[in-house]
Amino acid sequence: MLRETRGKLSLASQVRGLRTRATPAVLRTSVQPSVVEQEVVEHTPEAEEELTKYAIQRVNDQIGENKHGRLFAVIYLQGKQHLVTAEDLVVVQGPFAPTIGDTFRLEKILAVGGRDFTLLGRPLLHKDLVNVEATVVEKSLSHCRIFFYNRRRKNSRKTKFERETHTLLRIHRVELLHKVNEAPDIEGVDGRIF
Repeated sequence: MLRETRGKLSLASQVRGLRTRATPAVLRTSVQPSVVEQEVVEHTPEAEEELTKYAIQRVNDQIGENKHGRLFAVIYLQGKQHLVTAEDLVVVQGPFAPTIGDTFRLEKILAVGGRDFTLLGRPLLHKDLVNVEATVVEKSLSHCRIFFYNRRRKNSRKTKFERETHTLLRIHRVELLHKVNEAPDIEGVDGRIF
């Protein structure tokens, strides 16, 4: 008799912890799988070229009107990649040649982007497209790392201490110098930072 009553009760009453009973209308409706119709789009080089031109035009409009928001850049420095924006601090580990107060331009830029777009390099973006400037703020040593070697039952112990040099950089600006696919005419080396 208990089994018969369980079969006649609604699903909601069989589950422990539910406070409301399922209405008969909910139990009668069955969930029908929705039929999704797929649209077949043929791949043509003309359509792809038109889409590329449209995307580049929208990016150029944002760059021209300065509506791209705060720019970010992915830079390659001392064998590591860093995601930076303006006024960021970056710690470079290991020996680094510039001294305190030196301002320089970072030229190994892997990607740059704004609010609605990202420009990726293959592998690097051109030097004349993006300008990322940084200044050395501080050169210091890292915390002391201790390496302790002990050979059991040999009365042999060795302790080594190691500190690594760190250089702290302040990123001053990340800016796009011109629109995408529009290289400026440059004669000579005036205005270039070496």
